[in-house]
Amino acid sequence: MAGNVQIEPTERKMCTVMFADIVKSTMMIGSLDPEDAVDHLGPAIELMMSTCESHGATTLFTGDGALAVFGAPDADEDHAIKAIASALEIIQNLSKMDGAQPDIRIGLHCGELLVSHLQHTLGEEQAFLGPVMNIASTIESRARHNVVTVSGAVIEHAGGVFEHEPVGELELGSLAEPIRLYEIRARKKQVSRWRSRIRRGRSPFVGRAQELERMFDAWNTIRSGQGNAALLIGTAGIGKSRLLHEFADSAFLGKHETLEFNCTSLDQEAAFLPITRAITSYLQYSDPTSKIGLEARLSNVLASLHDLGEATRQELFSLFTRVQPQSEIGVADHLHRRKLLVDALARLVLALGSGAPMVLIVEDLHWADKGTLDVVDTLLDKIAAQRVLILLTSRNADFVSSGPKPLLDVIHVPPLEAAACKNLIRLLLDNSGVDQLVAGYIEELSDRTPLFVEEFVYNIRDRLDDDKHPNKLPDTVDEFDIPIRVQPLIASRIDALDLEDRKALQIVAVGGMQWNRDVLFNTLQSEFQDAQARVYSLIEQGLLEFAVGGNAQTIRFRHALIQKVGYRSVPRLRRYKHHRTIFSTLNKDGDTDNLDHMQSVARHADGGELWLDAANAYNHCGELSIKLYSFEAAVSFFEHALRCIDKIRHEADAFLVAKLGLQARRGLRVSLVASGDFERILSISREAEDLCKKIGDTSSRIASQIDQGIMLSVLSDVRDAIRVSQFALINAETSGDTMLQAKAAFALAQAAWFHGDYLSSVSAIDRHENLFAETFRTVDIGTTGSISVLGIATRANAYSMAGRFTESEKDIRTALSIAEETGKAYDQSFALVARGIQSCMKRELDTGIAALRQALRTSDSAGIDVLCCFSAAPLARLLALKHEFDEARTVLNKGLNLAQLMKMDAFEAWLLTAEVHVLLEESRHSEARELAIDLLDLCSRNGYSGFRNELKICIEMPEFGDHWFATK
Repeated sequence: MAGNVQIEPTERKMCTVMFADIVKSTMMIGSLDPEDAVDHLGPAIELMMSTCESHGATTLFTGDGALAVFGAPDADEDHAIKAIASALEIIQNLSKMDGAQPDIRIGLHCGELLVSHLQHTLGEEQAFLGPVMNIASTIESRARHNVVTVSGAVIEHAGGVFEHEPVGELELGSLAEPIRLYEIRARKKQVSRWRSRIRRGRSPFVGRAQELERMFDAWNTIRSGQGNAALLIGTAGIGKSRLLHEFADSAFLGKHETLEFNCTSLDQEAAFLPITRAITSYLQYSDPTSKIGLEARLSNVLASLHDLGEATRQELFSLFTRVQPQSEIGVADHLHRRKLLVDALARLVLALGSGAPMVLIVEDLHWADKGTLDVVDTLLDKIAAQRVLILLTSRNADFVSSGPKPLLDVIHVPPLEAAACKNLIRLLLDNSGVDQLVAGYIEELSDRTPLFVEEFVYNIRDRLDDDKHPNKLPDTVDEFDIPIRVQPLIASRIDALDLEDRKALQIVAVGGMQWNRDVLFNTLQSEFQDAQARVYSLIEQGLLEFAVGGNAQTIRFRHALIQKVGYRSVPRLRRYKHHRTIFSTLNKDGDTDNLDHMQSVARHADGGELWLDAANAYNHCGELSIKLYSFEAAVSFFEHALRCIDKIRHEADAFLVAKLGLQARRGLRVSLVASGDFERILSISREAEDLCKKIGDTSSRIASQIDQGIMLSVLSDVRDAIRVSQFALINAETSGDTMLQAKAAFALAQAAWFHGDYLSSVSAIDRHENLFAETFRTVDIGTTGSISVLGIATRANAYSMAGRFTESEKDIRTALSIAEETGKAYDQSFALVARGIQSCMKRELDTGIAALRQALRTSDSAGIDVLCCFSAAPLARLLALKHEFDEARTVLNKGLNLAQLMKMDAFEAWLLTAEVHVLLEESRHSEARELAIDLLDLCSRNGYSGFRNELKICIEMPEFGDHWFATK
């Protein structure tokens, strides 16, 4: 039997879950016959389920209560509001039941659910899976009797529609943070969607000058005694309410009265409720100190309508008092009587004014009941000669589709212009430290819809304010979370599609933001008989579009959020299937040098858990990025490759896994040089050497040893660097690989230089001089400079430190010449540093300062942090000799910050030794002595003998003066 039970995930939905249970039900029915037990509890449970279903919920019987899911099967932007309203109605209606009135507990929680079909031996039923179910059940178990208890997430989704108060927290071991709990007291009176959503005050108002001007033109006609009206039409969140209230609150209107009617999704079945609720609120507000009751006040207003028939008067009064009139309305004259009632309501609204111009606001007309729509239509007919402006908002044009309305100006509210959207984002972020890239992502995702802009910015600001994740900002569009107020709005639009179109949209969403037209059609062919028809249907409905013109080869989502929400709605297993189908379509021709195409191949192999294919594709993307000098992107690709390789390291062929891992690490090593993350490069080089042993790759193993030698030179004990580099050089000479010999010789020369063994540094280059001077004169070795400049300039530095200036001059000229040939910033800067070190040792102040300033500018401009540190020390020394202490300090501080950030002990010692001499030139002898003593430990620990000897001489000399050059 177990084999017949299957759970097939269909969609992921943002929902609110309600658990409602009858308290002590077991005690109530424990001794009853089963049929009597059903008779006893059935009416209450039926009431629970029918109440929830009236608000669009899917309900399930739980034995002694009900489970209701709001927001499924169709997405509902008001799922939380409807759930709370249903819960309050259940408690109220149960209290009115005949006989024993059972106590109940109700708990609500909201979040993402997996909506599934559960197949078993008795057939098929809908199932809901996810932590939200368990949490809602736990909240219900903690709830007080006959009080609606909800989580903080429900309050966040529902906005400010209900009165509530905190009642503690729910600790769940599986969650990092406790869940805040609230009890709902009641629904607030006369709260509009606009006012319930202003949770952080009004945001800056931008970009609506044209629409405002049309509304002010309408108001100008009111002043002359002629009524007017405007209907603002636009999608959810586009800013209709904000535009309307900016106008209504404007001082330009002068003295006037405002009456506001709010239609909501909760009240669509209640006839005339937006009208009666607003009038009731208006009458109570007009004289809050008066003892005259609402009924008496309403009677006074009705008295001014002299020609109202008594039957109409009674019906009108009953709408407010909820007391049915005594006379019965016959079926024959029902339509006539209803017309009289609508006319009377419209006249009553107009009679409320005190003579001043009036603004009548009707919000969210798309949710209005038929009676309210009729009243609005009648008002439009009655205002021609009155000083009344009617302002309506709606998401659609249904209201004007029934016929022409001469006084109604239809204003379509579009997305913000690009400049206005950028300005809104800038004003909302307001010095939050968010860079332009993130601001650009917000603009892209929001589709320039003001509400969406606000919600994305609030999410970003919440991240910045989160102590647990300081400054954790998204790096890509894909990393942006969809705000909880935005997702249901977009999901509702997707759920409005027919089943086939929705299925097609989800597949397209899995594919990404844009597609090659032919690839899209080919991918959809496996699912649909006419894939092209499905795509064109989505284009006609405004969800997809051609990128450029009608004949373009690229089809994309018109709105990035449609793609993100569509993707999120697809369960994981179906995503895998779609990703694999797309991968097969894209990878028919194998690897290409088109980076965009290979990114898609890699992403879909990854999404389909085809780890081996994904690793290969990511490695290829990384190599293509290196060729384009896009090193940050390359780092990301190689990291993704390593993640995929890690998934298969225990399953696939060990040799193949090692080979792929080596390829990724070698690419990552090259890509990381630009970032200056030398500790990671060292770690990667060691990992690579271990892999080389496994697959027997001698050349790569030597290359890894050379990398370790270079990294050890600047990071830690230079004696280890010498040992590793010597070993690498021996192996390179044995292998006969001349490029590896040159690299190993440079690594050894650099290590010997930092060790203070300048003759050994010279010797390492001398043994392979032809390789540097001729064989590899202008050969590019990756992200740094040519190997020739690295080797020859290093030897020049060693000659200079040893006082052999004739030899150093020759090498410097050669290095500068090669740098001119290669045109590489690294080569030019390194050669200029060699010139500066020589000038420093020869006390040629102006020549050295000029060379080192140029080297620093070049390095800084090219982002070569290593050479910024290298050039800063001799430049600071020379500037100090000229008593230009401010610039010397600036140069040193910048270099030290970089060296410490990258944890480069060698450069930190190099720079701090220079600082000792700057202090000496400033005659701050005690400070110089203290710093020198502190620095000795670092130099001794890491084998920086040259720096150590220099510091010891400084410490021991009774007077310092100009003698510091003599330390060499």
